[in-house]
Amino acid sequence: MLSFIERHVVTCLLGAVLAVFAIYEISVQFFAYTGDAFVETDVIFLAPEVSGPIAVLPVTDDIPVKAGDTIAQIERQPFQIAVDAAKAEVALDAQRIKMAEAAIAESTATIAAAQASLDNAVTEQRRAEALVRSGGVSAEVRDQADRDAKVAAADLSKAQALAAVSETLVSVRRAEQVAAAQTLAKADYDLSRTRLVTPVTGRVAPLAMRQGDYATAGRTVAAIVSDENWYIKAAVNERHLVNVHPGQTVLFTIGSEPWRLHWGTVRSVAPGISRAAGETGALPYVPLDVDWIRVPRRFPVYIDMGELPKQRRLYRGADARVLIWF
Repeated sequence: MLSFIERHVVTCLLGAVLAVFAIYEISVQFFAYTGDAFVETDVIFLAPEVSGPIAVLPVTDDIPVKAGDTIAQIERQPFQIAVDAAKAEVALDAQRIKMAEAAIAESTATIAAAQASLDNAVTEQRRAEALVRSGGVSAEVRDQADRDAKVAAADLSKAQALAAVSETLVSVRRAEQVAAAQTLAKADYDLSRTRLVTPVTGRVAPLAMRQGDYATAGRTVAAIVSDENWYIKAAVNERHLVNVHPGQTVLFTIGSEPWRLHWGTVRSVAPGISRAAGETGALPYVPLDVDWIRVPRRFPVYIDMGELPKQRRLYRGADARVLIWF
């Protein structure tokens, strides 16, 4: 046997290569393997909606937290003052509306009195005109009655104009009250946003700020590594995609326990990827190992880790190795 190998070295090498290739081609019909995988979960970056100094920071690095726990408390006093001022303005606008409505009532009474005076002046004017024609009174009496009627008509017009102004003022006061109510709602909302809470259960990543620092709206104060959505993100060669489907059995290891096997299932397969790192959009990009030869594209496959996240502590970004059975 050895002598045959010595006489046919090239033939044996070619045969070995072909055998390995055949074994590989047969194996990929039954499973897919990748070492380009890592443990993943959601990371929630918490940033305040309002700015102010951090008065209370009850958490520290790597501390476990539950959904609804306070992560940071921004100084409340300036926002409470704004709320109190807005409430006072709403109350003041309510009083202004009452005063404007009282002015309308007063104007209505004034109009009624002016109308009565005008009616009486018109009656006296007609009587004086009749008496002048019969010779009972002089023309001067008639002229005085005419002047009184004109004055009464002017008083009525003035009263009606003042009533219109009062009605407009009520409308303005009511609009001011609506604006004040909106200002109060915004002040209440800002006050409620001074408390920064975590929406998920997890662990606190290294804090970006400390108690006493000035927090700026939109700037991250802390990040929470969620315990609610652990999975493995594996980059799988595109030639395997036709055989990979959700629900398939997966055998995997993680970097923190490199020699211990765990069972999982395929959650989903990315329907597409970006071809270049600079492309915009929501599609994932899987970088190639080298750029000087043509290598197959790889697509993200998301794998549920079974009961493992409940059994032990996991670390986001830890390496993993995956074997998917078809």
